[in-house]
Amino acid sequence: MTKRAQQVHALLYVLGWACASSGLIFLNKHLLTDDGFHYPMTLCSMGLAASWAISSVIVHSGLVKLDKGKDITLVWYATHVVPIGAFAAVSLALGNYTYLYLSVSFIQMLKAGVPSVTMLVLVTTGLERLHQQTALGVAVLTVGTVMAAYGEIAFQWIGVILMFASEFSEAFRMAVLQYLMGNLRFELIEGLYVMAPASLAFLMLGIFAFEFKALNEENGLSKIAANPGKYLLAAFLGFLVNFLTLGVIKSTSSLTFKVVGQVKNTVVIWISVVLFHSEITGTQVAGYSISMVGFAIYQRGKMIQAREEALRESLGVVGTSKALN
Repeated sequence: MTKRAQQVHALLYVLGWACASSGLIFLNKHLLTDDGFHYPMTLCSMGLAASWAISSVIVHSGLVKLDKGKDITLVWYATHVVPIGAFAAVSLALGNYTYLYLSVSFIQMLKAGVPSVTMLVLVTTGLERLHQQTALGVAVLTVGTVMAAYGEIAFQWIGVILMFASEFSEAFRMAVLQYLMGNLRFELIEGLYVMAPASLAFLMLGIFAFEFKALNEENGLSKIAANPGKYLLAAFLGFLVNFLTLGVIKSTSSLTFKVVGQVKNTVVIWISVVLFHSEITGTQVAGYSISMVGFAIYQRGKMIQAREEALRESLGVVGTSKALN
């Protein structure tokens, strides 16, 4: 594949992911609130179930052959994939519950604080070394996020707590992934085929523990039967987001994915305000703008940190940790 073709390929992955992710955000919000399907774990399990089902069909039909996944043993799966699946499931479930309490625009603003949570977890677990510029970026990010939260009109503590609990779960997932998997990376469909069942299993446990009784008593499944198209679309968009996330990272880099993610979040905020009349205050706009400055400082610090780590390795100096880019 030529360099031009690779760039076009990467651009298609980025645009596809941004559209699918944004569409899923608004559809989930609609289903959870306007449609009255207030069962967040059940809803997000549909995307994982679709991811596993579609990837299984593709693998078993021979369209995609397992490479690294063919030699996986039950013990290896239990010790390496299951812990990652557990944190992923918790992150998905809590993130979806957030939409019951907070507006779409405010949630996207809070997502700007993800690097702060990620750095705290990775530095604490010894998987990343504290760098002066990334620490500065995180400090600015934190100030901006706090300001955006202060300016929120419909602020609810339970929603904010759920959001940051989701972000901590995602950060721990990344830490466990880095620690257990190292440089092992699956191909796109293979990754879904291997990883999705573990996350889905933990979501099913959560559904039976926290949502099954209400689903049964309130006849929640009748809402799916009444409008199956909406829920099938949510499941398919969930598959697309999972698949295209891997595609963007594979065809570009994790740094590019983070930058594109922040741009997408900004567009979602704009759409939420202009089309869906979500209310935001001047304080929130100022806070989010400060967060974006902090994000730029943070990402520049990550690039400097990666170069310094590469230089140390080239000189034969083994660092205490690897930077997770």
